[in-house]
Amino acid sequence: MVGASIDITARKKVEASLFESQQKFAKVFYSNPDIMTISTIKEGRYIEVNDAFVAISGYERHEVIGRSVIDLNILVYPEERDMVIKQIQEKGRVRDFEIELRSKYGKIGTLLVSGEIMDLNGEEYLITTTRDITERKRMEEALRLSEECLFKAFNTSPFIMTITTLEEGRFIKANQAFARIVGYDYEEVIGRTSLEIGFWLNPLERDLLKQSILARQSVRDMEIVFGNIRGEQRLGLLSAEGLDINGQACLLSVLTDITELRRMEVEMSRLDRLNLVGEMAASIGHEIRNPMTTVRGYLQIMRENKVYIQELEYFDLMIEELDRANAIITDFLSLAKNKMVDMKPGDLNAIINKLLPLIQAKALSKDQYIKLELGDIPYLLLDNKEIQQLILNLVNNGLESMSLPGYVTIKTYMEDEAVILAVQDQGKGIDPSLLDKLGTPFLTTKENGTGLGLAVCYRIAVQHNAKIDVETSADGTTFYLRFPSETGEEPMT
Repeated sequence: MVGASIDITARKKVEASLFESQQKFAKVFYSNPDIMTISTIKEGRYIEVNDAFVAISGYERHEVIGRSVIDLNILVYPEERDMVIKQIQEKGRVRDFEIELRSKYGKIGTLLVSGEIMDLNGEEYLITTTRDITERKRMEEALRLSEECLFKAFNTSPFIMTITTLEEGRFIKANQAFARIVGYDYEEVIGRTSLEIGFWLNPLERDLLKQSILARQSVRDMEIVFGNIRGEQRLGLLSAEGLDINGQACLLSVLTDITELRRMEVEMSRLDRLNLVGEMAASIGHEIRNPMTTVRGYLQIMRENKVYIQELEYFDLMIEELDRANAIITDFLSLAKNKMVDMKPGDLNAIINKLLPLIQAKALSKDQYIKLELGDIPYLLLDNKEIQQLILNLVNNGLESMSLPGYVTIKTYMEDEAVILAVQDQGKGIDPSLLDKLGTPFLTTKENGTGLGLAVCYRIAVQHNAKIDVETSADGTTFYLRFPSETGEEPMT
């Protein structure tokens, strides 16, 4: 008997190693928290799926084995599988390909697929690992919407909003209100500092702001003075918070421009004083005028008596002073807020031309001149007598401001849908410290002035819904009266 023995130790080791490898693969496959599937390449027919697939898709294992993705209608966009196969054929694998997956119950989820070809018993199959990123995508979309809302709130806010570096004040973001009020476009300021564009007129205010933020203190309603591209000085209330952007200390600032509000407060205070003076004058004016009229009458009678022929100049002086006092009372009464006005469509140029002989005569008597530059303007709603008084007061002020021969120029023109009446003199100008007080009763720089002429002008302007602006320098002063032009009338020719 002949026997043969074959050493199968090596084969047994290979078989044992293969079995162990299969066991490890099975453990990884079925316990993986991500979806794992094995399917045929051509039809996409499932050979095996893991527990994560069952949990996320809603299908039991026996419902999918042997069926394809087309049969199950599991892909929202079936063409995505063809794209995955194409990538695998071209590159040998696919990584993090985003797909939309439909569960058994119709719920749509977003997943990332990675896969490659594997050999099983001489056959090629597609093995894929798919991660569910539905919640991550939802959070990303929520974050995107939140950032979009914040951006819109930031950009459309009526308040100036900026984000700058804390150390240098270099602009990172600026909103539309910044561009509108400060005058610089977004592209012009990004990367530049607030000091470079002349925003801080008092740099010490920025230093104070910086110190407060470094001390971890919020800043609320800090009053600052800032400048714009036109060189104007503006007043604002600043609130600010520190924030960290990618490790850099930054500053979120919100600024409310209160320039016009402060001007209105000053104007309201001035108007209150005007009204008070007017009301007082209205209440006592007649009681004062009656005895003055009596005294003036007796002075005129006595003046005609030959007994007082040597004292005529004294009588004339007393009568002149009484007339001056009466004129002051008239000015007082003009300040009354309840003074009736008769507003009718009127021609401002015609009013000026009518007054020209009177004001020209007064100017010539002082070796001065009146110059007219009247443009094409529409009719305005005017009280004829009140506007005449305003023009006379402004022209008289202009003539009295010039100690040497010169011109007072009266102009009318259109500007930004407003009708402008400008009265310009060649005097020595007004002290800048008095500009905010112009129109206040009894404020005067003239030796014999009452301080009521401009107050009357401001009152007339208010009654005509007009605004007075002043420009002054050592070469003269110009008063601008801006009338609204919504009258529906055609411009005059």
